[in-house]
Amino acid sequence: MPVRPDVFPDPPSGLSGRLRRFWGTGRGLWPLCALVFAAWTTVVRAGLTDRLDSALTAPVLAPRTARGQILEAVSLLTHPLLIYAAIGVAAVVSYQQRMRRLATALATSLLGLPLQIAIATWIDHARPSSAFSDSLSYRGFAYPAGHAVAMTVAAWVLVTLTRARRRPTSQVQLWRLAGVLAVAITCASQWAMGLQSVSDLIGGVLLGAAVATLALSVGGVEEILASWAHIGLPRTTVDKRAAMVYNPTKFDDLSLLRRRVESEVLAAGWQPTLWLETTPDDAGHEQTRRALAAGVDLVLAAGGDGTVRAVSDELAGTGVPLALLPTGTGNLLARNLQVPLDTDAALRLALSGPTRAVDLVRCTWDGGEERFVVMAGLGLDARIMADTSDDLKKVIRSGAYVLAAVQNAVPRPFAVDVALDDGESTGRSAGEHRVVMALLGNVGTITGGMTIFPQATPDDGLVDLLLTGPNRIADWAKVGAGLLIGQDVDGLSHHQARRLTLTTPEPVPFELDGDPVGQTRRLVAEVEPAALRVVVPPASAPASRRDRHK
Repeated sequence: MPVRPDVFPDPPSGLSGRLRRFWGTGRGLWPLCALVFAAWTTVVRAGLTDRLDSALTAPVLAPRTARGQILEAVSLLTHPLLIYAAIGVAAVVSYQQRMRRLATALATSLLGLPLQIAIATWIDHARPSSAFSDSLSYRGFAYPAGHAVAMTVAAWVLVTLTRARRRPTSQVQLWRLAGVLAVAITCASQWAMGLQSVSDLIGGVLLGAAVATLALSVGGVEEILASWAHIGLPRTTVDKRAAMVYNPTKFDDLSLLRRRVESEVLAAGWQPTLWLETTPDDAGHEQTRRALAAGVDLVLAAGGDGTVRAVSDELAGTGVPLALLPTGTGNLLARNLQVPLDTDAALRLALSGPTRAVDLVRCTWDGGEERFVVMAGLGLDARIMADTSDDLKKVIRSGAYVLAAVQNAVPRPFAVDVALDDGESTGRSAGEHRVVMALLGNVGTITGGMTIFPQATPDDGLVDLLLTGPNRIADWAKVGAGLLIGQDVDGLSHHQARRLTLTTPEPVPFELDGDPVGQTRRLVAEVEPAALRVVVPPASAPASRRDRHK
């Protein structure tokens, strides 16, 4: 097998992607930090911060009190010489482990010490009077604060490196918070002991940020993170490759997603991933076709239900498995197949889990044809989807659907003729109904964990139909009770068929997997049994269909 190349996924395309990469690598950030530090230094030298320092002078504290001794200990533990010594040791170890870029970045960050001393000597800003004047920390000039520079450098570099580890976003945020707290505690101890003024500490943080971002830029932060993620991974690859079809609007930190995916892919011995970004005009159709043309062995769909539907539509009948990386509001297919909603757990499952053959439902309407994998709806359901704010979904998640439902609290009923299978010739026609909603399902559970199709399974070869048409407001209570217990009541009925046709006198809005499509007077839904293979947890794969995906 060939040795794994040090490959990192291509950056996002377009101007926004290039800007994110420019700032993320530090090439754009360190000059900005340096300029801000220079501006603040000019203000300090002009004496414009004297009033600020006077107003925020720390109260006199006796060195021998318990509080004083604790602060003295913190000051010694965060002494610049100790911090830079630790960074120096890390640089030597990194070099010995052939992590040359990381060693370069760490070595560059050591410039913070001589640079701080040089600037402090030039500024010649005396320290404030302090009861701790005999402390080891009370040496040298005050501006910029040496403790603040060293701790900011260490926290910024180390917290940046933790982003390369395979950790959930919440843990990465905790590490960032820990870095901020470390800097804050260091500065607070220096101020409380009267060793530094506020302007000195601000200058130290600014200089530390400039040094840290410069070090990461010199070492190459993207290459550092990629090589860091390779530690302990197998040296060879297998002849398999995955494609990631992703919706960029569903992620706050795309670079973190890329590192997580590449870490799991490399750990499994797969070839580097093919990254394909969806667009506002294409939820994933063209991207999936490109993945198939590249001969990939697996397609990961990272987005909402619309992205999953587009990818599933293109994978139908190809035999190439679909893996779900749930990032949307509903994630209905993932929930029904018990796919983990945690990003890292879903990634590990995608590369090692068994596959399950599930049905797709081909829908044909006035002027169009497309498959859905979860649900489709006419009437009220489609209006709710159309009125749901994408911005609200990012903030209150499923609550956005509730607000849209309130806006449609008095739905307008419509007439629909329902034919199940060969209804006209076999006599199995469900006849004409007056409803507010006709909902089709390939699975049983919707948003909020409510099961509205109690008999539905994604591989039964049938499409389920729910008709809701309460005559009075009081009937809504019966409908709600019927949904909870899974039984037909007045205004609520369930049906199943391999093929069904819905016909209305007037055009009615409809949706597919949560995406409003338009209006139609005729909708034909036909099941395509076992048309799609999906990676699922072992517990969700029927014993007769457990094909290990390796």
